[in-house]
Amino acid sequence: MKGLLLGVGFFSVCCASAQQITTALRLQEKITVDGHLNESIWEQAQEATEFTQIKPKPGAPASRNTVVKVLYDDQALYIGAVCYDESENVSKVLSLRDDFNANIDNFQVILDTYNDNQNGFIFGVSSMGVQYDAKVFSDEESPELNMVWHSAVIRNENGWQVEMRIPYSAFRFSNGGEQNWGINFFRYISRFREESTWNPVKPDFDNLVAQCGDLIGVKGIHPPVRLAFMPYVSAYADHYPSNNPGVSDWSQSYNGGMDIKYGVNEAFTLDMTLVPDFGQVVFDNQVLNLSPFEIQFNENRQFFTEGTELFNKSGLFYSRRIGIQAPAGVLNTLVLPGERLDDIPQASQLYNATKLSGRNKNGLGIGIFNAVTAPQKATAIDLIDDSRREVLAAPLTNYNVLVLDQNLKNNSFITLTNTNVWREGAFYDANVTGLNTKFNDKNNRYYLSTRAAVSQKLYTTGSVVGHNAGVTAGKQTGNFVFHSSYFEESHTYDPNDLGFNTNNNKRTASSTLGYRIFKPFWKLNQLSSNVTLSYNRLYNPDVYTATYLNGSLVVTSRQFHSVGLRFESSITPSYDYFEPRKWGHFFLRPTWFNGGFWISSNYQKRLAIDGNLNGVAVGRDDWREWNYRISPRIRVSDKLFVIYDWEQSFSFSGQGYAVPFGVPVMTSEAIVFGNRDRINTTNTINLRYTLTNLMGFTFRLRHYRSFITYNFFYDLQADGTLVRNNMDGYDMQNESAYNTNFNAFTIDLVYRWVFLPGSEINVVWKNSIFSDDKRVNETYLQNLESILSDGQLNSFSIKILYWLDYLSLKRRTH
Repeated sequence: MKGLLLGVGFFSVCCASAQQITTALRLQEKITVDGHLNESIWEQAQEATEFTQIKPKPGAPASRNTVVKVLYDDQALYIGAVCYDESENVSKVLSLRDDFNANIDNFQVILDTYNDNQNGFIFGVSSMGVQYDAKVFSDEESPELNMVWHSAVIRNENGWQVEMRIPYSAFRFSNGGEQNWGINFFRYISRFREESTWNPVKPDFDNLVAQCGDLIGVKGIHPPVRLAFMPYVSAYADHYPSNNPGVSDWSQSYNGGMDIKYGVNEAFTLDMTLVPDFGQVVFDNQVLNLSPFEIQFNENRQFFTEGTELFNKSGLFYSRRIGIQAPAGVLNTLVLPGERLDDIPQASQLYNATKLSGRNKNGLGIGIFNAVTAPQKATAIDLIDDSRREVLAAPLTNYNVLVLDQNLKNNSFITLTNTNVWREGAFYDANVTGLNTKFNDKNNRYYLSTRAAVSQKLYTTGSVVGHNAGVTAGKQTGNFVFHSSYFEESHTYDPNDLGFNTNNNKRTASSTLGYRIFKPFWKLNQLSSNVTLSYNRLYNPDVYTATYLNGSLVVTSRQFHSVGLRFESSITPSYDYFEPRKWGHFFLRPTWFNGGFWISSNYQKRLAIDGNLNGVAVGRDDWREWNYRISPRIRVSDKLFVIYDWEQSFSFSGQGYAVPFGVPVMTSEAIVFGNRDRINTTNTINLRYTLTNLMGFTFRLRHYRSFITYNFFYDLQADGTLVRNNMDGYDMQNESAYNTNFNAFTIDLVYRWVFLPGSEINVVWKNSIFSDDKRVNETYLQNLESILSDGQLNSFSIKILYWLDYLSLKRRTH
């Protein structure tokens, strides 16, 4: 959690009703934002003080005093805060923008300008002057939203002071007479791991915005014209391995484009990106996938992470479908029997993307998203004669999302979401419509939530329609919490053209019991525990698949060391209808038990350790699995921070569908499973060196290795059991067609300088090696030496982004 809280989260902290009121004082003179708060108007402003702890002692007075005052004029809101402390104890740790970690003292303000108890804006400053801002919805915050505002910090014998000028263009509010905004102030003292707020809050209620005090006295202001242009230019030099004499192994490219932000009115904002450039986005955490399901990756492109919380509310929008991760259904339509795809483009060029979002004074949120991507080609290769033909891997495609989200009383809501994908030519189109609701009682103690969606795949010959539906009810506040739910998805439900769903065709009923203690007791600060029982069936046919029991216990000591215990277990053998990759068959999985623990020491220390150990007991033959992870976190200085992560997982004599990485000489007509050993190793180094509060370096090196060796093979029987066959799995080169050694080695080195608010220069070096070979017998170091000699792709780039604000330009010309 980068923002308001670093543990359980600041989103679980405010009270259900406003208890505190503060009055903003109108400015009659110009003030300088320098942190000194020495203008006479600050002396006249009302004080907001007497902060109350959230952690470690909920409800207790804050250990250090904080005094906050609020001013305003026709252009901006001004926040002045005096954070009293012993000057020598104030944190001097630097970080990059939007990165508040456990070692950083900071002050933050949250604004609920529509008083809808669900949507707000956060602005924060660290004791070293680093800014943080985010848009927040209920219990979720989006720090990717970078707004332009000003702040200054000074340190003195009383502790530290912060002064903030937040222009009205940085947030939204209704156009009217006197404003009545929800507001809360938050302070974090790192050495005590203490979190406190001006308006007292409860740690058991997961809604930040609903629990603010009141800001009154703001009169005679109007939402300004919100128009900003963000042009960019970028240049790339790529070096790639080449074995062809006389052929250059360098390529260069130059790009330019622009983002535009326009406030259509006081509530709604239009964002557009024209000819975007995502070449500096960090690498994905690629892995070797043997499962029958697609892997979901994080979205790292800023346009698709900034201000998209409304589009993601129903879980039907997976933005990586746009230009990066095409659904398997599209690619599968390209190949004929006996062919495989090659030269599949990793990304489609994004012509443009537009999003319009906001919320009116009646609490109706509206979001409209649209994007268009260019067509891309791939190669289909015949598996017999190796002949090749060019195919259209991705046609010209239009993506559209529409969201209507109505706030209701008691922090309840109802949300309608529609996603639509239109593809040029003979490719199919797709449409998904979903309805989500949540209803809370007046005390926000009990709740009822529902969700339902209908998917359509529209072919020239007809359509395929599917659905899902679910309901959950329970108690969400207090020490004791519980909920029960039922959820089903038809075998034809498929939202994956613009959403993400690992598998459909399921029915699940589950119940969860939890018990939490938030106040310190005995030698502990906090305790949290839960246990869940789930019962699973297929939707079609309606047959039993599995019953699972899982639970966890997490405790935090008075020294802020955390330990967690967890377990997962199958109650009965389970019937896996997806592992065979051929519908109508199932794999009978044995019962299993997974138990383990994790530790996380106090991050306030210069050296902290995260780690875990898990073991799986499988009730069949010699099948055994276990994994461990150790991750030291070293704060070398107030500017240099390093995290090292070493993780390994082991599976011996495991049973699963035999995934081929070649063509075996002899194949069985049955569904082939394998007895295999697998070892995964992930080695990661994250380094951050911050020069100033506006400039710094980040370095990330990740090496992932997964190698698999098959011991022998089985035929899957009709009853789900396995019978060993005589297949050896060799190919024409007398090598195993199933053994594989997969490596993903990536480096991201980024220099970032925010030279003006909203404007920055990024210089990036990216290095990558992706390999798939048969060197399964090499040790880790031998394997690393081998892949480093295979040839690397290096990319060097520079990108300059400049923020041009219409109001600033207008003032300069007058």
